[in-house]
Amino acid sequence: MKRPRLLFALLRSSVTALATGEKTRIILPQTQNIQVRLAKKSDISAIQRCNLECLPENYNSQFYQSHLNQWPELAVVCEDVSDVPPDQTGLSFSFPNVAESPPRIIAYVLGKIETRPVKNFDGAGYSKEQVETLGHVTSLAVQDGFRRLGLAQAMMRQLHHHLQHQGIKQCGLHVRTSNEAACRLYQRDGYEIAQIIPAYYQDGEDAYFMRKSLPESSANSAGQSLFFSNRIWKTGPAELRLPRHHIVGQGLSSNALSEKTASSPEYFRGAVITEAQY
Repeated sequence: MKRPRLLFALLRSSVTALATGEKTRIILPQTQNIQVRLAKKSDISAIQRCNLECLPENYNSQFYQSHLNQWPELAVVCEDVSDVPPDQTGLSFSFPNVAESPPRIIAYVLGKIETRPVKNFDGAGYSKEQVETLGHVTSLAVQDGFRRLGLAQAMMRQLHHHLQHQGIKQCGLHVRTSNEAACRLYQRDGYEIAQIIPAYYQDGEDAYFMRKSLPESSANSAGQSLFFSNRIWKTGPAELRLPRHHIVGQGLSSNALSEKTASSPEYFRGAVITEAQY
């Protein structure tokens, strides 16, 4: 009998709010209370824990320290802030002070800029060694309880945005040939298999080297370096500014979003409340 009483209470609160003219809103499921931001050195331990939980390829803390020192703008994390109460506006969320509580990093992506040798063959059959500069996705992970929320796509889009404003025209990554889910994710994002590298991983498994072309940013084509002068993650499009609150289903049509939420058990764990309760 508990469930019917709960549903009746939720329905009654909605009707009361409509009758009194109070503002009514839906409290988002806890899995949606996620902040996307640049990584900080104080996140290293949490990033390392996320990596150990999700991936067989692991790194020591010095690796993350070096990565953040060299490419601080190419490290993006998602932090679970579901335990933080809503602020007084009732629409946004206050994010925890790192000094008060350690960050709960539930997803991350690390990127870098590297050079790779390439060979171009002329008509006579002679090869000429050349070097290309491209972005590289070093590591990406999303914890089990937070998958299928669009976090990987959001972080990859952010990383590509930052690379574009450094004049990078290509981005590459390595993925296990057995990791079909990751391959599908990257292919949907525009990556194509460029090479198979035998025994790339320590356990002897082969890897796909995948790459995609990045459109040239308008700022870079105009000869401006917005990335370093204006911090593009603060001055670029609103949906790519950091830090920001991740919205599940952003970019989906209203019909697709309705189907997704209506079939999701997390959706029904929300509660209808009125602003008067704050």
